[in-house]
Amino acid sequence: MFSNDPQIATLSIGREIIELRARQGQAGVLLERESRSQSRRRGDVPVTQVLLANDANLRSFMRGEPYQDVVQPTLSHLVQSAQTPTVVDTGSPGVGDPLEAIRLLAHAQDESALIGQMTAIVRSHGANTAFFVLTEQARDGEQQSHRILAGSDTEATQLYVAKKWYATDPCLLHAGRSHLPFFSSDVGLLENLSGSWREMGEAARHFGMGSWIVMPAHHPGGRRFGALYAANNHLPSENGEEPLRKNRLIFQLLAAELLNWYARQEKALALKNSGLTTLDLQILNAIARGERLESIAEGLSISLYALRRQHVRSINAKLRTKTIVDAARSASEQGFLAIASERKVGYVIHSARCGTLLREDYGIPFWSAFNPAGLDDAQVFPDVETAQRTLLMIKFPQDECEFRRVDVYHTATTASIDDCAAAGIPRWDPSTANGGSPADDSATWGTLGSPPADYH
Repeated sequence: MFSNDPQIATLSIGREIIELRARQGQAGVLLERESRSQSRRRGDVPVTQVLLANDANLRSFMRGEPYQDVVQPTLSHLVQSAQTPTVVDTGSPGVGDPLEAIRLLAHAQDESALIGQMTAIVRSHGANTAFFVLTEQARDGEQQSHRILAGSDTEATQLYVAKKWYATDPCLLHAGRSHLPFFSSDVGLLENLSGSWREMGEAARHFGMGSWIVMPAHHPGGRRFGALYAANNHLPSENGEEPLRKNRLIFQLLAAELLNWYARQEKALALKNSGLTTLDLQILNAIARGERLESIAEGLSISLYALRRQHVRSINAKLRTKTIVDAARSASEQGFLAIASERKVGYVIHSARCGTLLREDYGIPFWSAFNPAGLDDAQVFPDVETAQRTLLMIKFPQDECEFRRVDVYHTATTASIDDCAAAGIPRWDPSTANGGSPADDSATWGTLGSPPADYH
């Protein structure tokens, strides 16, 4: 991952708490501004704006900052502190085939890359402004939080948050209840609107959003939904909606893939933070299938006593549940359990001269033949393309590698030595303490001869 630990500053201003976070991302410094009320009154929900901290975005963002005098110096310091001297330059994303561009969103390593790709796709399909709102709802449908991925016009998103328009926004209300797109014409003529709807409409036109489409995205049974806003500066009466309507399927796919990206990130983080092991998940999957503890113990070749006294207790502690049935239900709700198969096939990179690629950290590869660094598992890639991208990033010749298919547990991101050996990949010793690959990267070790006779 390119994102490092964030620089954080918390400001208490009046009835609001503003938390600013800045960190170096894949495509530049990523800035987050979270605002929440100290009063915790009904309707007051935390809202986080996320943007790329380039000069244009920051100038626009600060124009809309309601606490500019307080926030400006702190924000400038955070952004400067977050910048790192070595960042992979991804360049400006180009959009050729829109389906391919949307598919590649899955490879975005963080939101900094996501913003650039989202904006490029939208701008090539009839819009010049885009932002994505990720909303979490309570079980009763009440809004609990919003995360706004601002692609452009960050001053507009600042105003949207400052005015708390998210609470009455007809587009967002529609998106929470429907899968269908919502267009600027669907609220009627601007001159017939009143209240906050009229204010929002006038502000939208002020910021060059004459015609717009809001495309919802939902997951079955999920408590989160997404809403992609895309707009251009032509009014509906000037046929501004036509390119948006024409490209609505592109926007639909884009909104769905953005929501999928967040779902994958959330699931991976939640699973990591839970501390659940593969064995824990196997037990939970068996419980979810209705198996009894006796048959689970037999199937996993562990004693019934160890299952009850050790593993069940450990799982309940990790998931903060009282019974193993409750734990299985919690794990299922969080998406940890298998829907169909508990196994999957992924890819491991293997090189005849360097061994197996165990990890890549900030562009530095760890190979089993040279610097295993105590690692007893290898990184698993979902497909060959993702593996090839990693080789490109670490500047390793692809023609020297092969991509071996390995069978692993469905939540696994790495393959054990045994998993790799079962796929025909040579075993390695994690304790090998080589000094890394040779300086010329030839992967051949010379011999150390005696010093010359005149050496002193």
